[in-house]
Amino acid sequence: MLPPLLLKSGQPGDIRARKSSKPQSSTSIGRDPWTESTPAGVEVGSMDRLIDRFAVVLVAVAAMLWGTDALFRAPLLSHLPSDRLLQSTQLVFMEHLVLTIACLPLLWRARQEMRRLTAAQWQAIAAIGIGASAVATVLFTLSFGYGHFIETLLLQKTQPIFAIVLANLWLRERISAQAWIWVPIALVGAYMIVIPDPLHPEQAWADFHVTAGLFALAAAALWGCATVFGRYALASVRFTTLTALRFTFGLPALAIVLLVMGGVGAFGYYRASDIPLYVGLALLPGGLGLLLYYRGLASTPATLATLAELAFPITGLVVNLYLVTPRQSITSWQVEGIAVLWLALAALDFANARQPARLKRSVA
Repeated sequence: MLPPLLLKSGQPGDIRARKSSKPQSSTSIGRDPWTESTPAGVEVGSMDRLIDRFAVVLVAVAAMLWGTDALFRAPLLSHLPSDRLLQSTQLVFMEHLVLTIACLPLLWRARQEMRRLTAAQWQAIAAIGIGASAVATVLFTLSFGYGHFIETLLLQKTQPIFAIVLANLWLRERISAQAWIWVPIALVGAYMIVIPDPLHPEQAWADFHVTAGLFALAAAALWGCATVFGRYALASVRFTTLTALRFTFGLPALAIVLLVMGGVGAFGYYRASDIPLYVGLALLPGGLGLLLYYRGLASTPATLATLAELAFPITGLVVNLYLVTPRQSITSWQVEGIAVLWLALAALDFANARQPARLKRSVA
């Protein structure tokens, strides 16, 4: 079990190391997690200040990139065995293989940084890699495979429930009263997007597949908790390092699951012609999306970050509307929901920009 944080500052979401009774030498001062040369306590550079200013928007953009994965995931599923669990695990395994190979230079560069991680931080990273990156992605792919896209997206909006509760209990984050005003508005916008007729939600549930719903809900719970775990781990590692470790921990877990389900033969269903799709899936919504996400999360409380992730259905709906088969229609309510959601996200970004919850890297 991960221990609770022992420190709390006046700034929401700020995680700091306990003060040492020994004076620090110039060589032992911790460094800023987002640059290699800026010691902790030194004024943040102009680029970092700019990124801090738009941290919530950065998380939202990352979430929108995740919505493009249907472009790659849908055709790949059709090329794998019919068993839903096997095909979902095979797809996510190959996605993680590409990402792990791409992240090897980042891990080599961060080898000294990783030696300073505590046991609790390794536990958090393992939970992110195995739980959120591997298991949750398989569960979401399973739900997606049933074709109930709107319902799957709807259940992803339960992420804030898990993240906000865990962030309050574990990280002891408290967002401002002004930000709380926009929380229900963001949820209303997301509801309008994922329910074609929000006045008659029963129509969206009429053709709902219970198994698909349970998979989607479980994925949402794991991703919501991973937001909090990621916020905790970012106190000691760069966002690039955490991204690389996430995929690296997920890959062996997926390999073991594949071996248990189908033996060595489970790795023999891949097609060379699908390589561009796997690379696109891994690098665009996967790699780039998570790099942007973790950099934004470094300056955004987990409670606000999980709300910014509500931007995910925007691209998800557009992709399903125009670019995948079968296509889905979009209503005027959903268009208005997109506007409401972005208004709430802009307000949340403004509230966070007044005092960005920038993490301070712990001292080794």
